[in-house]
Amino acid sequence: MTAFSKSLWVGAALVALSGCAGGEPGAVLSVGARNLRCQRAELETALHRESASVREFDVGCDFMYTRVLCEKAHGAQSTEQRHPARPQPPCFGGGCFKENPVTFEWELDNTLASAEPPSADVLFQSP
Repeated sequence: MTAFSKSLWVGAALVALSGCAGGEPGAVLSVGARNLRCQRAELETALHRESASVREFDVGCDFMYTRVLCEKAHGAQSTEQRHPARPQPPCFGGGCFKENPVTFEWELDNTLASAEPPSADVLFQSP
């Protein structure tokens, strides 16, 4: 084995072990494959967006896709956590959930939680 082929093999192993961090994220494909009905060889992935604490990947095939979030390792945590992204919750009572720009998770807006619910009289008014 030449020095060049050995360095290529070591580089490929590091990319495979890094999961969400680089190259072809095999771990991201595995998480995405759970939600899609495609063979692993048909799956494609791309980094969609990134924040200080999370990377979001799109995994897709056959005109379907799913989003996978990879939480970056911090401090004593040595591995990244990967999970499918939750879908956007529906709007209700005149408001919607807001997406946290750092975690890409949906959170209830505090102004919505403290708002007074609409009166039921509105439902029975004639136009």
